[in-house]
Amino acid sequence: MLPVSDFKIRKRNSFNLIGRVRVKFLIIATLLVSSVFFAQLVFANALATDGIKLVQIQEEINKLEEENINMRTEIYQDSSLNSLNKKANQYGFENSSFITSF
Repeated sequence: MLPVSDFKIRKRNSFNLIGRVRVKFLIIATLLVSSVFFAQLVFANALATDGIKLVQIQEEINKLEEENINMRTEIYQDSSLNSLNKKANQYGFENSSFITSF
């Protein structure tokens, strides 16, 4: 038969082993949860930053489209027949009295 003192030592060793496994499991679980939380913060920050960039790009697109409309209006006004006639007169061209029709 085993002495009582041996039984107590074995019981303590098995408890220490189980306790150590639990502590290691808790440490690993805590590290995993912390890592996932940190990764979520990083991704959320990246999304917020990308959203700000997207708004800036959209504002620039709107500004350039407005400039494009203004430039097209200028081109249409400058290429109208009245405008071209005035420019031609400024450069010394004269209206012809002889026009042939085809």
